[in-house]
Amino acid sequence: MSLEAQYETLVKAAQKSGRSVSIDVGVQAGDLILDHALRDRASDIHFETQGNMLRVRFRIDGMLQDVLVTPKNPDIPITQRLRVLAGFDPEPPASYRTEEGRFQKLIGGRPIQVRVSSFPTINGEKLVLRVLDRQQMDLDIDQTGMAQDMLDTIRKLIRNPYGIFFMTGATGSGKTTTLYAMLKNINSPLINILTLEDPVEYRLEGINQAQVSPKTGFTFTEGLRTSLRQDPNVIMVGEIRDYETAEISMRAALTGHLVLATLHTISACGVVERLFEMGVPNFLISSSVLGAMAQRLVRKVCAECSENVAPPNEAVVREFVKTLDPSEGSKIQEIIFKPGAQYKIEKGCGACRNTGFYGRLGIFELILFNEGIRGLVLTKSPTDVLKRTAIQSGMRTLLMDGMLKAWEGYTTLGEVIRVCSSVV
Repeated sequence: MSLEAQYETLVKAAQKSGRSVSIDVGVQAGDLILDHALRDRASDIHFETQGNMLRVRFRIDGMLQDVLVTPKNPDIPITQRLRVLAGFDPEPPASYRTEEGRFQKLIGGRPIQVRVSSFPTINGEKLVLRVLDRQQMDLDIDQTGMAQDMLDTIRKLIRNPYGIFFMTGATGSGKTTTLYAMLKNINSPLINILTLEDPVEYRLEGINQAQVSPKTGFTFTEGLRTSLRQDPNVIMVGEIRDYETAEISMRAALTGHLVLATLHTISACGVVERLFEMGVPNFLISSSVLGAMAQRLVRKVCAECSENVAPPNEAVVREFVKTLDPSEGSKIQEIIFKPGAQYKIEKGCGACRNTGFYGRLGIFELILFNEGIRGLVLTKSPTDVLKRTAIQSGMRTLLMDGMLKAWEGYTTLGEVIRVCSSVV
């Protein structure tokens, strides 16, 4: 039965019993929505007040979908129930302010962590619940979607005794999941792993995780300084945002520590330019960085309803690659027209909620700092020169990796282009 139908049944039962505002009904409605969110693999749940209406949306495979639009009913205090679970007062504050909290609940027989954010809008309060399902995060590194050659390289790289490795990508691109998979791969009683995160998404057994809290003065910078006195072998820095954090991380990488860190750039090659913008000296970048990886998530075509399709028209492909650097464009053409393609097109069915897609997988861009790249860093060469040299050394760009996954039939060409539009 759909969420709307079950919710309607709950409303009718409440009206029939003649009850006024009931905590029990609010609990049932909240649990109903959370249960459906988990079943539908939603990463976020949006509760939006729009006049006298309540709108509920799920973010599934990165895309928002309406799941319930209904008149607000005082007999079913859903948002009040969720506010209490998050540690807020039942009613939103009279003065406009944001609130953040979290709770854990047993859903479908397993404990689920939920992070709650409240935001005041002119139409009323908006609540967003981030569903943190450990089963979705507890991936092995070979389940992330990396090709075998890249997997082999990453496994070797994260076993280096020192150096810094960067993960880049937009919010929600799966960086944290991949970093956790890397930490899980090297986790051992023989090494001391420390993490600095904001926030700590999941508890990892055998790893020492710290929650950054700028309000108390425990910033990334302060946490890094302290962690270096904790005899670490590996340090994960949730995000490098400024020069001081970058410098301490990179000097730690030079003095016998492996550092894994995230940085906000649109590509792996853009890491160098971003560090230059922060004021990090080129010699420090060249001597400490092992490599960088950019990541995006593409939706996988639904196995139940997807259909085979012929390769794209050559003229269309030639027109498309005109917008790319020639070194990348020629590689894209090779991938697209390589014999044995399994191109798919999405259709839509009940299994995928008529979207044509079910689940997601990563596409990656990995640049390794070999002697050629280090030389370009020392001369402060621009990003496009770094990228061209890396491609000549065997790097697959995000677009190339995405096209390869479309060629293999995991996703569609259209989905790859949509996700990679910022780097084309």
